[in-house]
Amino acid sequence: MTRFIKLCTALLLATCAAGTQAASYAGNTFEIEMIVFSRTAGMEGAREDWPAAPRLSYPSRWIDFSSTDDGGNPVLTQVATQLDNKAAALQRSSSYRVLFHKAWQQQLWQKRRSPSILVSGGETYGSHSQLEGTVKLSVSRYLHLSTNLWMSEFGGPETATGGILLPTPTKQEDEPLDLATGSAGIAPLRAESPAYAARVATLQQERRMRSGELHYLDHPLFGVLIQVRKVDETEEAADAGV
Repeated sequence: MTRFIKLCTALLLATCAAGTQAASYAGNTFEIEMIVFSRTAGMEGAREDWPAAPRLSYPSRWIDFSSTDDGGNPVLTQVATQLDNKAAALQRSSSYRVLFHKAWQQQLWQKRRSPSILVSGGETYGSHSQLEGTVKLSVSRYLHLSTNLWMSEFGGPETATGGILLPTPTKQEDEPLDLATGSAGIAPLRAESPAYAARVATLQQERRMRSGELHYLDHPLFGVLIQVRKVDETEEAADAGV
């Protein structure tokens, strides 16, 4: 019985420690680096039956790499990449092509307060890109990643006259999003003509992460490498000129 009580106590302490760590994560600045790459075999060579009508949509709360706060400061601060060797290895292979590679800093919050980040890359077709969608990073007991990405294949008459309708981020009516307070956001866009793709593959996953670990999300047509690194308070102070 004594051994059982000790075991329960240890488990309770571990759970409390994890909760305390998660609470300390909220509002802290993290550095995120993400690589999205395609497999060059294309959709024809993947031997998959792609859905004729995939569900593609943008969330109502989002920001992008040009979003600014009330003071005109970037909401997402781009920083130097550290996974260049991974990107270079992908580029050297004839089987892969890097579509997106960025590193940035942002404050992370619980999921309900966290905005989605617009992602695009690869070849462009009019106002659309080969890679589009969003990612969301948030904290609970762990760091969490939500991907809502799609890769489109253009070409043929379907692209011009029909096929799969591609969404565009819609204008939001709230105030500009400030990650320091977790308030809602806005990014006005111009009206665009409908755009279509011949085929679309989606990568919609939820992933629990640990700070400092490199994570890989796989798909027959494209994949994601992502790493989240905690920014030390001393580094933040140095960046602020303290």
